[in-house]
Formats: sequence, structure tokens, C-alpha cells
Amino acid sequence: MNAFIDLLKRVKRALTRCCIAVFVFLCKLLPIKNRVFFYTIRADGKLLENLDCVYRACDCDRVVFAHMLPHSFFLSLRARKLMLTSRVIVTDDYLKYCRDTKLRKEQKLIQLWHAPGAFKCFALDAPSRLTAAQERATHAQYTDVCVSSEEARAFYARAFGVSIDVVKALGTPRTDALLDETARAASRESLRSRQPALQKKTVYLYAPTFREKDGAPLDFDPQLDFSALDAALGEDEVFVVARHPVMKTPFFAPDSYAHVLDLTNEPTGDLLCCADVLVTDYSSVVFDAALLGVPCVFYCPDRADYERSFYLDFDRDLPGPVLTDASSLLPALRAAHGSPDREKLRAFCKAQMAACDGHATERVTALIRSYLTE
Repeated sequence: MNAFIDLLKRVKRALTRCCIAVFVFLCKLLPIKNRVFFYTIRADGKLLENLDCVYRACDCDRVVFAHMLPHSFFLSLRARKLMLTSRVIVTDDYLKYCRDTKLRKEQKLIQLWHAPGAFKCFALDAPSRLTAAQERATHAQYTDVCVSSEEARAFYARAFGVSIDVVKALGTPRTDALLDETARAASRESLRSRQPALQKKTVYLYAPTFREKDGAPLDFDPQLDFSALDAALGEDEVFVVARHPVMKTPFFAPDSYAHVLDLTNEPTGDLLCCADVLVTDYSSVVFDAALLGVPCVFYCPDRADYERSFYLDFDRDLPGPVLTDASSLLPALRAAHGSPDREKLRAFCKAQMAACDGHATERVTALIRSYLTE
């Protein structure tokens, strides 16, 4: 019986592959439209950050496919059709349909990776549920990979397995708003009006990234005694938690503490605009903080066991102290607030974010426009 079921599954997979191959063949007979196809798996029904900035700036025919994985069979066919009939394709994550579908020679594929800089290893350089061949096939057809600095280019070329000529330091579009002082002030005031507990307080923003094993997310224990931390904080201090979106389980119940708040549902950019010190671990949020001149402290209780490797040297390159012991966290936060190492923060920002000057969106849209007018 089990053998029969296995046979049926193999037949079904073969038929599915055959149907997809025929569908792709037919799609390639259709004319290519002079439009931009925005593809993301990071949210349902909307574009985030980089893609949203570029979409709004593009004055051209454009279409959006925003669906988190997994995709149904018919949804996957729709994605392939849009992909194969659009002159320019722009994504901010993995475009899985490139693994088994060769784009047409007139098409351009632009990667606007969702994170700037080069911190923890990713793609071919990191553990994955994909094989190395699948990883390479996912990224092999990029015509352009947009990154935040010249120094980051080599790391992205290696991670995606592409020529360094494909990787271009055009900047990270979503950082344009961070560098707009008026927009930044508006974000700060808007957040404080929604969260009055932040008014006239020194804000320590804790933004850890998710943990994983073999490419699958794990539950994360920050190894912090939030009750003791709450008791130790002064009346003019607040410790704000902003979990990574992959972290679904809160660290504590809502309204548990007077000085420790979970504001995960607030936009990270707004939180950064109010932060006096950022506490993180292996998250790319450090690049945004550096761009804003926010001092950083790295709290990494699991540093010895963390699964990924890094492009940066923790002891030499990071713009702040690295801690593994929770007891030293609050003193380090207060020290970073009182005497931040501005020079190291500026050097870090120059190395990792030099192309983020408030005009990244203009450069990316100019690139897209050049392809549409070829």
C-alpha cells in the first residue's frame, strides 16, 4: 500500500513538472510587456521597505505579486506568467521560480535585498534547507544586485555566486527616509503620541534577530531577567523590545512591567528615530542605527553557539561593546548613552553604508528606467 502511495506521489510530481514546463513554454510565446514586475515573499498583499520605495517612485507600468510562501499551484502559475511577460523584474528576497525557469534574453532581474550592509553570512555562505545547486540557480540570473556600499559588493557577489560586476553600490532605498530630517522628526513625534511612555525618557531599544537551525527558525530565549531589569531601570529610562517578525512568541505578557515594553508591532524605523541606544545581536538593524548615529551595544549570550558565520570581525569591526553576560547589559547601555564612541560609529557607517545618501531610490529607479527605454 505504501509503495502504491509513493508511486502516486511520484506520478503527481511528474505531471506537475510537465504542466509547468508546458505553461512556461506558452508564456514565452507571449509578448514581453514594457513593465516592472515587483515580486516579494516577505508580506501578503503589500510591498515592504525597499520595494515599496521604488514602486512609489516608478512612473511606469508596474504590477505587484506579494504572497508569502507556500504558494498554491495556480498562484505559482500566475507568478511565472507575470515574471515571464515583464521587461524588468524586481525582488527583495528569493525568487524561487528562477531555479527552474530561464528568463528571456530581453529581461532584467534586479535584486534589492531587504537588508543593507554585510554582517552575518547568508545565501550560499549560510546553512540552508536548499542544496548549493538550488541556491546558485535562485540567484544566477540577476542582472543587478543593489547594495549599500562599495565595501559590501564582494560579500554579496560571493553570497549569491554572481560576478562582482553585477553588484552595484546604488544604496538602500528605504534608508532615504531615515536621512530625511523632517520625516525622521515626524516619525519620532508620531510614535511618542502613540506611545506616551516614551515621552521624555532615555530609550534603550532591544532588537534581536531570529535564531535558526539548518534554515528553520527556532524559539529564542534572550536570557534576560526582565523583572530585575525593570526594577533596575530609573524613572527616566525605558527598555523597549522589538522582536524580529519571525519571532512569534513574546518574551513576556503585555503590561507586565513599568519600564520594559514590548513594542514589536511598531515600525522599526520609528523606534530607531526615538532610540538613544540600540541593543542588538546579529541583526542588520545595526546598519540603520549607524546611519542615524545611534550608539550600539551587542548583547550575544549565545555567541559561541550561533549557527551562522560573519563577514565582520566582532572584536574589530562592530561599533560598540559585545556582551555575553546579562548582568553587564544595563551598565553598558548607560555608558554608551553617556559616552558613545562616535568615531567608530562613523567609520562603521562609512564602510557599510556609504552609498546611502538619501538618493538611493533615485538611482535604482533610474536603472529601471534605462532598461525600459532600451
